[in-house]
Amino acid sequence: MSMLSLSALFWGVDLCRDLPRELTHGTWVVKGELERARAFIAREFVSLTEEHLGASPTAQMVVAKNRYLGSVSDMLELRHRDETVGVLIGAPEDWSTYYLRVLAVAPRFQRPGVVRRLLNECLCEPLRVHGVERIVAETSPANRGMPRIFDRYGFYASGQQLTDRWGPLVRFVKFLDPACEAAFLRRSGAPRSFDSTPKKEGGQS
Repeated sequence: MSMLSLSALFWGVDLCRDLPRELTHGTWVVKGELERARAFIAREFVSLTEEHLGASPTAQMVVAKNRYLGSVSDMLELRHRDETVGVLIGAPEDWSTYYLRVLAVAPRFQRPGVVRRLLNECLCEPLRVHGVERIVAETSPANRGMPRIFDRYGFYASGQQLTDRWGPLVRFVKFLDPACEAAFLRRSGAPRSFDSTPKKEGGQS
């Protein structure tokens, strides 16, 4: 028997229900497969892996990680002509917040129309319909591309932290509930962008 994703368990939402979905000519979003996603990330964005930062997970932790990513997380793949060209992985952070763990798109497919439709149609709208209040994500401050992508698609820079696993991270939030966004702005007066310098879009979370 297949395991329910955390999104289905918490909110009754299945992000893969309406897949496959064509975003642009020949580029489709499909339900992700862990081995294909892992191979894509190792090929295109090796810095996203724990092993790249020197971690050596035990066999028990590898099993747990595979179970977490492959069973209870949401995993969407961008496919073009039988090739994986992007991966989106996430799961609930708590009862009202979705954590976007990985957003990685091959540089040649980082076109605004592809990324916008992937985020809006396959993530934001389904979560919004089911009452989720916000999406959060984190990226290294050394990754200059992701803050510009987050800014373009309505995320606010909401904090910074030093982590034991990934080093320094910048946290971003996109509100799906206008009341929550208004409350955040009243409390913080936060700028939308961590780095608003106009540069070419690109990168991964």
